[in-house]
Amino acid sequence: MRHSHIFGRLPRGAAFAVLGVALTTLALSLSQCQMVEERLTGVSLNSTKPDLCVTNCTTTYNGFIRVESTTHVANVKNCASDSLCLALEGMRHDAEVDRIQIARYACLAECRHQGSGGGGR
Repeated sequence: MRHSHIFGRLPRGAAFAVLGVALTTLALSLSQCQMVEERLTGVSLNSTKPDLCVTNCTTTYNGFIRVESTTHVANVKNCASDSLCLALEGMRHDAEVDRIQIARYACLAECRHQGSGGGGR
């Protein structure tokens, strides 16, 4: 079946005008679609997300440190000058602070990845 007979009845300029209108309408309707979550360049114009994430990480892990410090002070008082108890509590406290700091750094590292796009996810 030949499609040329459809446009054969219209003058050549009118056929191009109809085709132009159809392509413009199609282009305008497709431009409204958003195919990705983030900007393709990985640069987000909204810079508050990472800042809020950093603030949340800092606040959360500072709270954990405060709780650990309170626990440590209570445990030292309970040791009542027992050198073995104090040594074990010191080791426990140091290990717990290290664990909290590692978790804090992991949280902050995740903040740095926000806004960099989610390609492949």
